[in-house]
Amino acid sequence: MGSKYKRLVARGRIAAIPVVAAAAITGGIVGVSSASAKKVGSVAGAAVSKSTLATLKAYVADQQAAPAWIAPGPAVNAKKALRGKTIVTFPISSFIDACNLKGQQGYLDAEAQKLGAKVDALNSTPGGPPNWQANLQQAITDKASAVVMLCGEPASLLTTQLTALQAHHIPVVDGNYNQIAGNKVFPFTGLSAESGVDTAGGVKTDLAQALINLHGKAAHILFLNSQSVAQYAGATQALKKAMAAWCTSCSIVKEEDFATTLPWGPAETPTITSDLQANPSINTVIVTFDGMSDSIESAVSSAAATHPGLKMYAWGGGLAEIKAIQNGGTYAGDSGPNEKWDAYNQLDQVIRLLAHKPAVNVTKEVAPNMFFTKSNAATFSVGGKGQAYSDKPYSNGAFVQDYLRLWEVTK
Repeated sequence: MGSKYKRLVARGRIAAIPVVAAAAITGGIVGVSSASAKKVGSVAGAAVSKSTLATLKAYVADQQAAPAWIAPGPAVNAKKALRGKTIVTFPISSFIDACNLKGQQGYLDAEAQKLGAKVDALNSTPGGPPNWQANLQQAITDKASAVVMLCGEPASLLTTQLTALQAHHIPVVDGNYNQIAGNKVFPFTGLSAESGVDTAGGVKTDLAQALINLHGKAAHILFLNSQSVAQYAGATQALKKAMAAWCTSCSIVKEEDFATTLPWGPAETPTITSDLQANPSINTVIVTFDGMSDSIESAVSSAAATHPGLKMYAWGGGLAEIKAIQNGGTYAGDSGPNEKWDAYNQLDQVIRLLAHKPAVNVTKEVAPNMFFTKSNAATFSVGGKGQAYSDKPYSNGAFVQDYLRLWEVTK
């Protein structure tokens, strides 16, 4: 996704990282049973030009600036739309802070209640199709007015339940669901609206910072991805496109695709350790979803002594991950959205649907990324403690007032 979306369009995240069970989808890849590795590059030696390096520094500085807010659609009266309505909410997994009551679900529920809705906040523990299916059935039992699934539950695993909700005229919003270009393995069938995430933009920024930290030397990358999420192909394409533009001598030495049917950790650690031992040329680890990085941080740190310049970068904006960056070491950068901004994107779609207005296109409902390194990581969480999300880097949460004006709550 181009940077114009990041700075100028109000957008939304999986950004929840789906570290939960998912079943196989016929005709697509969701829930691969093991890691698959690909040798996709060889080492070449040319450095990045000084002019390109200057461009990258300017680009990263832009990604670290507070993003602008732009109205996703026409004004709509939120209180009239939500008064007396019941909204059922649940995350892809209640184990994921970005998605659960600590993150998006909590922010959405609180604002919806202020605006007059009744909220039935369900959990998904540990997460996966049985939890999601039961929660959707509960929405029918509750005679809900709308459902919000936070962080990208695949519609293809919920066909029966979504059909039943449609029969009851209950709209379903899937937050952080699809990459902007769409992914046919994650269909829109049965959904009423969605929000998106800029995983592709985050991976691009990761590469830019890696090249800066390598002082213009080529990045030779160990790339971690997951075919079990909608952003898989977009992230891979974005990384390759950025390499072609900035550093033709850069390479993806190895790609590891981990499925969400595996707990991220037991599968990753020995694989990543082996990859680093077998490929001394690797000097950059890029992780598409930062939840995958937690268990491998020590492996990357241990390998730094034998891999000159080795650093790890990710996308996702997780509390623990950006706290690790704040602490210093080999974890050097993470790009991600504000979870409250994410929540307001999704609530905006609910308000429009319950006001009998059309949902807006997903490209307009995206919480923009910000990029965090050691220089600004302390601003990401309240007091820099890594325990609660902070609005400070995002213009102190000015987007909240922007939404309230859009929803005709304030002037």
